[in-house]
Amino acid sequence: MIANLTRHRQLRPIRQWAVVTLLLTALALQAAFAMKSKSPTCDEFAHHLANGYSYLITHDFRMNPASPPLSRIVPAIPLYFMGAKLPLDHESWAQGDTVAFAKEFFYQTNGDCVNRYVFWSRVPVVLLSVVFGLAVFLFARHLLGILGGVLSLFFYVFSPNILAHSGLATADLMVAFFFFLALIALWAYLTKPSGARLVLLGICIGGSFLSKYSALILPPILFLITLAAGRFRQFTIRRYAAVAAVALITIWAGYFFEVKPLLEHTPDPAKKEAMYLKVGGEPLRQFAEKVPVPLSTFASSIVSMGVTRYNGRDAYFMGQWSREGWWQYYLVAMAIKETIPLLILSVAGVFLMRRWGWNRLTAVVIMVPVIAFFVFTLRDKAQAGIRYFLPIFPVLFILAGGSAAWLWHRRSPAAKVLCSAFLIWHMGSALMIYPDYLTYFNEFIGGPANGYKYLRDSNIDWCQDLKGVGEWSVRQGYSEVVLLYHGVEDPAYYGIPHRSFEKDEFLHPRSTVYAIGVHGIDSAVWPLKVKPAHIVGRSFYIYDFRNGVPKEIQ
Repeated sequence: MIANLTRHRQLRPIRQWAVVTLLLTALALQAAFAMKSKSPTCDEFAHHLANGYSYLITHDFRMNPASPPLSRIVPAIPLYFMGAKLPLDHESWAQGDTVAFAKEFFYQTNGDCVNRYVFWSRVPVVLLSVVFGLAVFLFARHLLGILGGVLSLFFYVFSPNILAHSGLATADLMVAFFFFLALIALWAYLTKPSGARLVLLGICIGGSFLSKYSALILPPILFLITLAAGRFRQFTIRRYAAVAAVALITIWAGYFFEVKPLLEHTPDPAKKEAMYLKVGGEPLRQFAEKVPVPLSTFASSIVSMGVTRYNGRDAYFMGQWSREGWWQYYLVAMAIKETIPLLILSVAGVFLMRRWGWNRLTAVVIMVPVIAFFVFTLRDKAQAGIRYFLPIFPVLFILAGGSAAWLWHRRSPAAKVLCSAFLIWHMGSALMIYPDYLTYFNEFIGGPANGYKYLRDSNIDWCQDLKGVGEWSVRQGYSEVVLLYHGVEDPAYYGIPHRSFEKDEFLHPRSTVYAIGVHGIDSAVWPLKVKPAHIVGRSFYIYDFRNGVPKEIQ
């Protein structure tokens, strides 16, 4: 399979692992230093950290179970050893008010803790990313040889998107990790079937569902792989049932084997009760209210996610806001949110697979997820960012790593120069955007400065730079900052002497200082008509009008 990429002398084992260790260390250091400078994102503060800690301590999932527990519990583990306390006597707990609960947790119950708690909650995700990178290397090495494996890892380590989410205590990196492991497990089983590999596949599927509900896309993709690979007969009904059973047991274990009625301790019980009445009448409502069932929170949350995807959410794309979505959203997002060398080399890899000697199964395992993700999301109405496509990034790294290795092994010096140029370009993209990885956009649109014109939300402004706004405000000695942002954190915690926009200021600014997150920069009519005095983290625009408002926006 890898004869064409291994005919040259390979790295000795000790050198091979020295390079891998160096790359993984570079990954950890980049993520760790970057995350120290960033405030919690909207999702981390409001939905993940305090909620995850409540899951860990109480085994009660009432606080916004919009994400499964594993991706919230793992980041919360350090908080246990730091002695964090839960405000279980606060009314927000009884009401299931996740934002009020988070504010009480961070600002009242645990005092001056936000920076420490956020940093240490992100550390487990950094460690997970290191393990993820190692998995990419090992699988790529098996498919492409040592050089191909190292170069695949290189693309992983210096991917701005991987670096951005390696330093955030959210669900996106974890679901990508388990998705990739599920692909490897299926590939291993179809290559050499065994009971142990079947169980491993079920565990990986279960881990995906415990990370993020978008894992619903995984089972259809795995099924399509078995069909496209011509291995459908290797799965009998009993084997499908066995995988499903292992996955469900894994999920149930992640919910601490919860058994409760569907309407007990669930967000928006009135809405769900009305839905049960509409679907099944009074008998179903009574069942949901009184009968304990396994995986109650999981089932209820899957239904809620389906409703959200159906109804859509506000999204921005190339100058327009909509709840209906755009079929080309993720195609454009992928084209402008990853480095150009990775895009070029991963596309080249599609045409080089035969030269690498890959068999049909391997090619299908690599290609089907990419095609399926784009096809399945053409009509998606809840388009929140490129982070939803992280599960297919590992196969892109493998394709790019194989292409780079193939170039390096050409006899032509020009091929080696081209390979080196691609690698330097890719690495330089990550180094130059540090520590603002979340705001990365490539040269196709002129770089990060133009990103807000194409995409918003977690693609560029997840309120991760509120801390930076505070530091800048303190250095500049601002006495007032008029703030427009879409987070829920308290700006005063970061030393920002803030107030909100008043109605007239959306049309005409006053002689004061404004800080506007780019997610909502077009909420006011004037910000894009004048040059900001300063930009914080490429996501907050600072306008200093203390010496007068420019004539063009008066």
